[in-house]
Formats: sequence, C-alpha cells, structure tokens
Amino acid sequence: MNKLKEYRNILGETQQESAERLNISISKYQKAEQGIQGVSDSLKIKMANHFNTSVGVLFFGENITYSDKKVTN
Repeated sequence: MNKLKEYRNILGETQQESAERLNISISKYQKAEQGIQGVSDSLKIKMANHFNTSVGVLFFGENITYSDKKVTN
C-alpha cells in the first residue's frame, strides 16, 4: 500500500487540493490513494515530487535505488 494519504496529510491538503496541484481528477486521485487504481510511472514521479519524497518511499515503502538512499539520508 502506498503512503499518499500520509504525505497529503503532512502537507495539510485535502484530496481535492492534491488532485488540483497534480492536475488530475479528484476521482483518479482518490482511487490512487485507496489503492484501487494504479498510476503511471510519470504520475508517480509527479506525485513524489509534489510530496517531496522519492517514488520508492511513496509507493513501495522503502528506498529502492542508490539515488533514493542518497536523497533521504
């Protein structure tokens, strides 16, 4: 399960606000946050950038590459 809700709450955003900032529909955002619908790699990158974390941490719960480790350490 991903950490979209956790990171969204850290920023103090509603689902609607996050969806608007990511330029996606609220429905698509809600489905991604609930794990009902996967997201494209490009959207994963966009979301990770928005939430100021790595794709690995946001979607897989861990650093998955050397550059992820370098960024978060």
